Order: sequence, then C-alpha cells, then structure tokens
Amino acid sequence: MACHRLTKSSGKALLNGVDNFLFGCNGVLWDARGVIPESLETVATLKNLGKRVFFITNDSTRSRQGFVEKFQHHGFPGIAQLDEIMCTAHFAAKYLHDLKFKDKVFLVGCPAMGTELDAVGIRHIGIGPYPYEGSIKEWLIMNLDPEVKCVLVGYDSEVSYMKSMHASTYLQQPDCLFLATSEDTHVPVSDTQVCIPDAGTMVQAVSLPSERVPTILGKPQHHMFDLLRETHNLDPARTVIVGDNLDTDIGLAKACGLKSLLVLTGVTAESELPQGMQDTQAEPKNTSPSNLPDLYTPRVADLASFV
Repeated sequence: MACHRLTKSSGKALLNGVDNFLFGCNGVLWDARGVIPESLETVATLKNLGKRVFFITNDSTRSRQGFVEKFQHHGFPGIAQLDEIMCTAHFAAKYLHDLKFKDKVFLVGCPAMGTELDAVGIRHIGIGPYPYEGSIKEWLIMNLDPEVKCVLVGYDSEVSYMKSMHASTYLQQPDCLFLATSEDTHVPVSDTQVCIPDAGTMVQAVSLPSERVPTILGKPQHHMFDLLRETHNLDPARTVIVGDNLDTDIGLAKACGLKSLLVLTGVTAESELPQGMQDTQAEPKNTSPSNLPDLYTPRVADLASFV
C-alpha cells in the first residue's frame, strides 16, 4: 500500500473524484496560534466549485454556534452553516437525546458541552472548578446526586483530583453510562515545544480509577459520520476527509470507506510517514498500513493550487 504526496495530477483527480469534503478543524484550518494561512480561502474556493463542505471535529470546547462564530471572527461569515458542523459537544447531546435520556449528566467538560446539553433539555452538573478539599474520611461520606446516570468527559481545563473522584464514583453504579468525546492526546500548536493536553488526558483521569471503558463518540469512531451521511445523503465513495491525525482522521476514513488527505500542519509530522512511500509500493516498516492516508500534503492551501 502506498502513501502518495499530493501532486498536480493527483490533486485534479481528487477534485474530480469527490463531491464532499470533510475538514477537521484543529491542526487543519487553525491551531492554538490562529488560522493556518490560506486554509479558509481554500474552503471558500471548494464551495465556489460546487463541492459540499462539512466540518467534523473532536473539539468539544465549542458548540456548533460557537464554531459558526469562530469562522465569522476570522473574516469568513457564511462559510459554515450549523448543519455543516459536526462537533463532539453537539453530537454527545444528540446521542443522549436520541437515547431518550431523562436523568442527569455529570460533566467533565467545558461550558460549550453544557450549552449543547441545555439545548436538548438534558440536565447536568460538574462544569467549573472542584477545589481540593476535605479528608479521606469526609470523601468516604460524600454526597452524590442520585439522579446522575451518565458521566460525560470532554476537554476540561479545570479537571482536578476532586472532579475525577466524583466522576469515578458515579461510575461505580453499573447502570451509569460512560461517554467520552475523544481520546485525542494533545492540542495542535505550531512552532513550540509546549504540549497542551487534550481530552484524552481527562478521559484517562476518569477511566483509570473507575476501571470503566467509555463509549467514544468522536473520531475515529463512525458515529458522527453516520449522522452526516444520513442527514445529507453522502456517498462515502465520493467523500474525502482532510485531517492532520493518523489515528482519528485517517482512522475514520478507513472505518467508513472514505478517501483521505493528510495535512502536516497538526499533530502528524512528515517524519512519521514511511520514507519514500510516495514513490514505491513497498509496505511501510513502522506505520500500520491501516493508518496510512491515500494522499498527504504540507497544508490545506495546496488543494487550491490545483483548481
């Protein structure tokens, strides 16, 4: 199996061969420093060509409306509509709503997740700081909310020992659901050695002590794409995902039968790809073939050069 670098020929073939583009956001269109140059212009170009564009992201720090406003903030009003955005904060709320969940959620997450739960009428607790307090004797008689029947974990910059303890304790109930937005390891940010932990850190802080394994709602699991496909009648064979992560984005492509284009502006470096794979059919030595993209390129803007 080969992993080819995007060229003029393969770029044109890709544009002719797909109708639907699914873009990751962090590490593809922007990172923690801001917008990646010419990425949003490329999205606009694809839309002007008549391609359908969707945004599918594990980022749980924004609601769908929050993502619309982010595009507007960067000077691209109208480039993304609510129904074109599939983010884990929204999908988690819809997932529970579709289950007809009537109890309460203990949320290890950020306010955007609470906003999406509020929108479908699901009650929740847990947002905000849980300061370290009390002693082990007091912890052993902690008051728990008997209505909590789900622990939902996403990105939470205020995760703490106490919050982990409460979430893990709720999960000792066999009938308590355990959901997580993603297991992403770190937030993409360019030109720095600073490592910003992502939602996977928060998931481990609950999963390890509770000895429970969560249902993962985001990429690489197929759930969010299934909803997009059903809602917008997407043909997987005519759909490409553009992402920066071999495990989540390319993993989703493999799971759902999508074409895939990897960009190198996020968590994956070119050094992680098998050397010379763009020129040979040899099997990679250190990377699983199941995680290799069809194509890769340094940045999203390279697509626009083939229009």
